[in-house]
Amino acid sequence: MPTSTVAANLEIDRYRKAGRSAERFVHVDDPARLDGLSSTPDVGEIYLARDTLRHIDAALARLPQRTREVFLASRLEGMRRAELAERFGISLKTVERDITTAMESLERALHAQRGECPPAASANGKPRRKNLARLLSLLGGLLALPAAWQGWRHFVPVWRGEWTTAGARFHGQALPDGSTVLLDSASAIEIAYYATRRIATLRRGAAFFQVAHDLERPFTVHALDARIIVLGTRFGVDVEAGLVRVDVESGRVRVQAADGSERELGAGESLLVREAGGFIGHAADAPSAPWREGWLNFDDVPLGQAAQRLSRYTATPVRVDAKAAGLRVYGRVSIADSQAWLRQLPRILPVLLMDDAEGGLHIVGRT
Repeated sequence: MPTSTVAANLEIDRYRKAGRSAERFVHVDDPARLDGLSSTPDVGEIYLARDTLRHIDAALARLPQRTREVFLASRLEGMRRAELAERFGISLKTVERDITTAMESLERALHAQRGECPPAASANGKPRRKNLARLLSLLGGLLALPAAWQGWRHFVPVWRGEWTTAGARFHGQALPDGSTVLLDSASAIEIAYYATRRIATLRRGAAFFQVAHDLERPFTVHALDARIIVLGTRFGVDVEAGLVRVDVESGRVRVQAADGSERELGAGESLLVREAGGFIGHAADAPSAPWREGWLNFDDVPLGQAAQRLSRYTATPVRVDAKAAGLRVYGRVSIADSQAWLRQLPRILPVLLMDDAEGGLHIVGRT
């Protein structure tokens, strides 16, 4: 029998007898606690830790971003299902499905490491869950090893922040590395810093980033299913109507769409990324996030989309019926005078304006 297999089997037997937690990873709140562990693990421990982490890293990397984040927040941060649903804006059923998907992926990876096939699940899935619990118990022990801990630094955030803005409100935030983010009205963002990377997830709305240069920790923005990767630059990202708009003021960014296609943008350039993949147009000398200066540019935009955007800055809702939503609008609109611009629409488009009982504005198509 190969030496590596013997070492792995010995470790599995040892951790099984230790009776470690069967349902979650060991969570180390303070890395300094690792100092109390043995500083001279034997060869079998070192081999098993490193080899297991390689398989786990690969399995986690293959997961969809949200599935991976939900699973890590559950196992490493100890978040409850309801907390996960609130953080990620998904249902409890989706949380359960993401965690199950991730656990099954890890099970396959850990069995592949040992040259085994995962056991078939019974009708209720209990034998498979029991086997996976044992494997996760083994992994919990591995995470207590200093060498293994270093591998997991890539997945454990050292700092995290979340911010949301209400309508007609902006928020500027300084970040720990000297970067800054300006959040548009009615927007939400989550930012996490790891030892090897910096991740911002724009949940809704728009944000403008000024990113401090750090070659060792690239800065990536996730918006819908697009990724914007930078090193040091100033750029804006806007999520609206199933599209992501990227505007670069200085520096360069690489934009990745869900279908695997990529584009690079330099200063003054912008583009739109369609959800589920693909780019729409490319502009040079485009204004970067003009909302920072109190303006919005509508260039052949559907009225429904324009009204939705203006709703971010008004105290009352603006609604557009289906007949009028597809009408195209053009122009540069002052955010402060958005209500006046809306009131002028009947002069240039076949629409009527109606005030509803709640004080909002309803735009309907004219017959």
